Parts: sequence; structure tokens; C-alpha cells
Amino acid sequence: MGFKTELHCHSGVVSACGHLSPERIVERYTEAGYTSLVITDHLSRDTFNYGNYGGPCDWDAKVDFFLRSFDLLQKVAKGKLNILQGMEVRINKHAAADYLVYGVTEEFLRSHTDLLSYHFRDFSAAVREAGLLLIQAHPFRDHMVVTPPELLDGVEIYNGTVKHPMFRNHIAELWAKEYDLIPTSGSDLHHEGMFISGGIETDVPITSNEQLLAVLRSRDYRILRNDALFADHEAR
Repeated sequence: MGFKTELHCHSGVVSACGHLSPERIVERYTEAGYTSLVITDHLSRDTFNYGNYGGPCDWDAKVDFFLRSFDLLQKVAKGKLNILQGMEVRINKHAAADYLVYGVTEEFLRSHTDLLSYHFRDFSAAVREAGLLLIQAHPFRDHMVVTPPELLDGVEIYNGTVKHPMFRNHIAELWAKEYDLIPTSGSDLHHEGMFISGGIETDVPITSNEQLLAVLRSRDYRILRNDALFADHEAR
């Protein structure tokens, strides 16, 4: 029996584009047979300027807000689903590129008070020096800027979003193989009408950030994907 872990999911608590409550996220993923989930809410200037945030401008208050999804999910999921903290970051609103970071800790967030002002090379260095993993999300979706592979640990080779058919998952997979990058998969779940189809499957359940990072680095996992979803969507 394999154990399924979602690597790309958004909650309506933090992500302005998210519409699912922590209760509904836990319900859907347990029904789908997942044992672990990495919550990857958006972290960008827009998270605090146009989203659900209404607090002060200081960074610690913003971090408190960003961690709310993780805290609420842990309470709801206790004994049902292992919840890990991740994030989907866009540091430059004028350059369309999104990055999934795994192994995220509160200490890392609080110690990088100017995180969203970094040049990408500095952001990459900070993430990797902290022992975290930096993965470009949906790198070949329309309007995305492809990042130099030497600044990344991996790329998302399967993104389960079918409302935007031009995700070009097959190109992302070829890119990962060409540059020996860690391949990941995620459903990119935002709302009720979206499918759960991504993530990874392992022989033991993933219960901590340390374990997740070790598994991804070892590449000892199976990619979860459902390419038929895209074919069915485009055929309609």
C-alpha cells in the first residue's frame, strides 16, 4: 500500500484565490485517500495588499497571518491527515514566475523580513542555504518566465489544473530530465470544482518536513498524475 502526499494546495484562509475551508480540505483529501498534505498558500505582496489580510504592515504580523492556514489545518486534521507547511512565492509581481518552497519553518519566515524584496538569485540562495527545496511551479504555463535551472532544485512536472489547459506538463517533465531537476506533482487545488489528482506516493507516510525533504531529494517516490483529465477537459 502506498501513502499519498499532496504537494500543492491553497486554503481560502490565506490565499485570496482559494475558496476552501480547512475543514473541507481535510474532508476532500481524506476521502481521496491521502495521508499527508503540504499547504502552499501564496506568499507575495498581493497576499497582503489584495487578499484577506487586514493587519498592520510589520512583517511578524504578516507571518502570523500566513501561518493561520497551517495552524487551522493541523487542528482539524489531527489524527486524519499529516499537515506540513510550504508556500508558493512570487517575489516580483512584474515577472510571472511562481515557486514552491518545501521545508518551510516559522523561523525561516520570521528571520527573512525582506523576503519579498529579494532579487531572485538572493532568494534562491537564502532558501537553499536554509536547507529548504526550491521548485518552480507550472514553469511552462502561459506567461510564465522560465528560471535558469542552476537556481532551482526542481520543477513541477505535473500540475492538475485543467481550467488553464496550456500548462504544458509534458515540457516541464522533459525540462526536469534534461537538467536533472527534482520532479514534483501537485493538484494546485483552489476551489470545490477542481480535481485532486497530484502529489507523490511513498512506501511510508510523510509526517515531517525533514522526511519530506529527504524523500524528495532521494527521488524515492512515485509521481501521482491524471493526464486523462486534460484530455477530457479539452474534448468538451
